[in-house]
Amino acid sequence: MNTMSMNQDQLYKALVASGGVKEDLFNKAAQTKEANEIGIDGVLVASGVLRDEEVGQLIAAWYDIPFVNLRQKDIDFKTALLIPESFARTHELLPIKQTEEDIIVATSSPDDVLERTTLEKYLRKQVKFSYATPKDLRSHMHLFQTDPKEAFKMIVDRSASGDIGADTRTIELVSKIIDYAYQGGASDIHIEPEDKYTIVRYRQDGILHDIAELPVSLHENIMTRLKVLARLAIDEHRTAQDGKIVYKTPWGDDVEIRISILPTTHAEKAVMRLLSDQSHAYAISDLGFSAQDYNKVSDVIHKPWGSILVTGPTGSGKTTTLYAVLRILNQREVNITTIEDPVEFDIEGVNQIQVNEKTGLTFAKGLRSIVRQDPDIIMVGEIRDKETASIAVNAAMTGHLVLSTLHTNDSATAFVRLTDMGVEDFLLASTINIVIAQRLVRKICMSCIQSRAMDKLQEQLILRVPHVKQYFDELVGKEKTLKSLLTFHGKGCAVCHGTGFYGRIGIFEVLVVDDKIREAIMEKKNADEIHSIALENGMTSMLYDGLRKVLIGQTTLEEVLRVTKE
Repeated sequence: MNTMSMNQDQLYKALVASGGVKEDLFNKAAQTKEANEIGIDGVLVASGVLRDEEVGQLIAAWYDIPFVNLRQKDIDFKTALLIPESFARTHELLPIKQTEEDIIVATSSPDDVLERTTLEKYLRKQVKFSYATPKDLRSHMHLFQTDPKEAFKMIVDRSASGDIGADTRTIELVSKIIDYAYQGGASDIHIEPEDKYTIVRYRQDGILHDIAELPVSLHENIMTRLKVLARLAIDEHRTAQDGKIVYKTPWGDDVEIRISILPTTHAEKAVMRLLSDQSHAYAISDLGFSAQDYNKVSDVIHKPWGSILVTGPTGSGKTTTLYAVLRILNQREVNITTIEDPVEFDIEGVNQIQVNEKTGLTFAKGLRSIVRQDPDIIMVGEIRDKETASIAVNAAMTGHLVLSTLHTNDSATAFVRLTDMGVEDFLLASTINIVIAQRLVRKICMSCIQSRAMDKLQEQLILRVPHVKQYFDELVGKEKTLKSLLTFHGKGCAVCHGTGFYGRIGIFEVLVVDDKIREAIMEKKNADEIHSIALENGMTSMLYDGLRKVLIGQTTLEEVLRVTKE
């Protein structure tokens, strides 16, 4: 978030004079290097002092205009399209509702008189501004997106008619494939060859969607263009190649793309991971922790030594959680060093090291060198082997705060996994401060959310899963039956591309290592026994946390059961 239209004095009045932020926290944020890049308000959000929405509400109150959360607003799609996309993106605004007399426009710069005058002349109606955060506005610019299938077809047809040459066609097509993915919030692009056509697929909110079928005759040219952009060998078709593309969108955003090209039985397949600055700028308060779990994490991350572990399968948001913690810990008075494979995002003020197997720079060797670099905080992208585990645990024991990830299904299994790697029980018991297990579920689109009574299928699902009925009784009371509960879903709209889901949120299991857990580790109890002890001590399971989010309308029961594999 960066309110470019407000100077520091105005922002001070909006946030500090109103009582929303303490003066020392504001001044500390103003002195950071990141303040020039993402604004003082952006630093406050990233460091967990305020949520993005809270900053928006304070600024709207200072301007004395309504605040609007676009994610929870039923936007009139036709009204949004009344202005050109280029104008909306340049000025960060979006028309959201109109009446016979006026049009409500969400903007991040409500004091721009010229902007208001230009809009009123163009729309021929009175314009009333509401305040929306820049982050919220940027995430809704995909409303201007037309059907990518039609856009790709238009380029192919123009080439067939001779309007553009083959090279121009390929360049335009590849650019459009990336632009539409970025604009629609996709995290990955898959370009897959088949017998008769090439399929373009986007991964949005963790789910792959078929987007378009292209003539198979274009496939080789598309692969060649991608190799050129990534500076890979264009004459190599038999081995895997990995590279990086630095791409600038038509809207001026820089997107770093990791690309992997792999030969298949048909032809080469390309997968691209889009890494934009917007996609990792999460504050820990935005990840979905309950108030209880948030307090547990906040208490632990400021301890001077020990380890914080985040567990879960690939794609469960572990790195995002670690980066959110690093943003809070990233102060000038501490030395933070990370070793990652790969380094997904650059963090100003943090020393980041990229694993390179070809040169012998492994997690273990890199970590061994990092310990000699006088670090206060160390982040290890993943503990994969005995040597890395041993060095990480010893670093945590000798006065360093160590952050890392593990691939385990729940929090309690992390101890068993590390024991299997050869780490002694007493070292685990004395160094691990907290284990966070997590999954990502799709959030119901707030623009088309609907409530409904729980149906028979959902009842059957609940009754089949151990303890779920008990969880519901705890959450809503035993006097209510399942049939009396309302659940929520999205009917599908332009905002969510007709899926009924928009964005993702974490469901968590936060295990704080207290005396009882340490005793259980020392007694070599198995994961199920440690999990039971943690539940008795007040830990909430991922399933419980997910059901809590079902009841308040953040996600669906099917989503929670899908990611927890119950």
